[in-house]
Amino acid sequence: IVPTSDTISYTFMIDRLLVRGKHVLCVGETGTGKTVTVQDKLNNGLAADVLPVFLTFSARTSANQTQDLIDSKMDKRRKGVFGPPSGQKMVISVDDMNMPMRE
Repeated sequence: IVPTSDTISYTFMIDRLLVRGKHVLCVGETGTGKTVTVQDKLNNGLAADVLPVFLTFSARTSANQTQDLIDSKMDKRRKGVFGPPSGQKMVISVDDMNMPMRE
């Protein structure tokens, strides 16, 4: 990652929020390094018990596709209850979440 003021800011805030178990939403102009920074953090900067899941929306992504993808990464605990594999936490990264058209 090329260190710019944007990528340094994103990295700092992501680190602080994830350590505290908070949700993170990165917004900004196109080309400021949001996606690369988040992917780098989730692939290289998390504890071994954290399972990253990456979703990239497009104009054709449906709610059912999204649900199926998330469910496929989860373990079924009992009827209607899903969760990450035992002993792990799951972090889901959604890129371009404003893209899908209304169903």
